Amino acid sequence: MRIQGFTPYKFQEELITSIVQSDEMFHTIIAGRQIGKSLTLINLMLYYVLNNEKTTALWLAPVYAQAVKVLTQITDAVGGAPILKEANKSEKVVSFINGSRIYFRSAEKPETIRGLSVDYLFADEAQDIQDDAMTKSVLPTLTAAGKKAIIAGTPKTRNWFYTFYTKGMDERETDYKSYHAPSSVSPYVSIDFLEEQKRSLPENIYRQEYLAEFQDSEGAVFSNIDGSCVLNEWQAPSGRLYAGLDVGTKQDYSVMCIMDDLGRVVYMWRDRNLPYNAIVDKVVSLAKTYKPSVLLIETNGVGDPIYEQIRKGYSRAEPFVTTNKSKENMVRRLIGDMEDNALELPSPTLFPALYHELQSYQYQMLPSGTIRYSHPSGLHDDAVDALMIANWARTAKSHSKKKMIISSIR
Repeated sequence: MRIQGFTPYKFQEELITSIVQSDEMFHTIIAGRQIGKSLTLINLMLYYVLNNEKTTALWLAPVYAQAVKVLTQITDAVGGAPILKEANKSEKVVSFINGSRIYFRSAEKPETIRGLSVDYLFADEAQDIQDDAMTKSVLPTLTAAGKKAIIAGTPKTRNWFYTFYTKGMDERETDYKSYHAPSSVSPYVSIDFLEEQKRSLPENIYRQEYLAEFQDSEGAVFSNIDGSCVLNEWQAPSGRLYAGLDVGTKQDYSVMCIMDDLGRVVYMWRDRNLPYNAIVDKVVSLAKTYKPSVLLIETNGVGDPIYEQIRKGYSRAEPFVTTNKSKENMVRRLIGDMEDNALELPSPTLFPALYHELQSYQYQMLPSGTIRYSHPSGLHDDAVDALMIANWARTAKSHSKKKMIISSIR
């Protein structure tokens, strides 16, 4: 029986030929967005399991949902052909009539990987697979019968994935081979699209996501954090002041940041588990003490009724609502000001929450090509949001009594 796979474009064809014809065991692909790396890996995996009887392959993804998605794609693609024996979605195994099978697993549950023995490993979005999961659970599955491991992802952090890539670039490492593929290799990614992404994204994110280049910041959003977080004590106000308030729910913090014309943070307040009337009293008290020309208050969610109360006590309070697009503008404004040394922020000793949130602040590239900025699961970004709101107020040329549109992802 002859099975027709997909039709690869030039880079995909060269990549597949190199992997299939080479003797190296570990093949690492550093790829830009939208080059079709997942599709390439899926077809390579099917090539090996369908052309080799009683062959076992492991598809590894960072999280469960990504692994299940590929399982569904494969069963949908081959379900009508007389080659599929069984698709056990509860056990996450697909079996074929030639005795071959594919296991689908996620690195977030490494205990489900231990004990497997596979011939071929396919790891997608490898940059998000943790070191321990890879070294302690995944690699041992190749010990007995392993023939090839094809590993692909975007250059995000210098973890095991980066180590494998650098080994593949070293001629002395005879068991490793590496490939680099910026988004421009794909004939389906237009030059106009790449130019638009270059204009709209911070440079380090563009170089990482579309040029497929490892960055010194290792996937961080903000750079020059140590160069900006230099204030060891609160500063005496100079000139006009601007304040931003991020109102938190019971789980999050409410944070108020006050800045002067020079880009210096003169004070930050942060607290949580406060009743709303206590938040109002504290913010009004700080506003009357520092007298900011503009106090911007996020009115999404719980912020709206709080704004109404604060406005009664401080007339210069202004509301704003949030959108995704303007969040990107606000983030980019802060990125640029920090890179230009235009800000003086509290040191980790003076206000540790801001320093740690700046370090952990992250982004997620969505399938649409847009970016979602937020905090990692289990952490906070309230101090960063308050700083960005205050900095936006400081750098805006004018302020309207209408609601300002600024984005905040929850």
